[in-house]
Amino acid sequence: MSIKIELEFHIQNQDIQLLTQGISEYAKLKKGHAPIEAFAFFIKDDNGVIHGGCNGNIGYGWIYVDQLWVEEALRGKGYGKQLMELAENLGKEKGCISAAVNTMDWEAPEFYKKLGYRIEFERHGLTKNSVFYFLRKDFKI
Repeated sequence: MSIKIELEFHIQNQDIQLLTQGISEYAKLKKGHAPIEAFAFFIKDDNGVIHGGCNGNIGYGWIYVDQLWVEEALRGKGYGKQLMELAENLGKEKGCISAAVNTMDWEAPEFYKKLGYRIEFERHGLTKNSVFYFLRKDFKI
């Protein structure tokens, strides 16, 4: 059998799920963790067209919002806040003790701070003087 590493840009969801499954199985073996669960909330119109949403993962006692996007025409109308509240509530229902999200300095760090997130990590030295932030919010249990 020959093994090789291939770069892919048009990634299939089932391939990513295979990686998640492998990580989940190892986490269960080593620590007894439940499987990692992917989630997504979408803002859709009457025709089912997506105008925004958020997605991420639940695992190891925390919910991670990987991506949050709201179409420009819908910004400032509370959709981003609603999406984050839905994600946080889902996390709480699943027994999570905290939530996490990342953002860039030119995206939405102040938005997340208003929702009660605090900067846990920041990385400088990115192109165009950009700063990456990793934010966390602990749930009151």
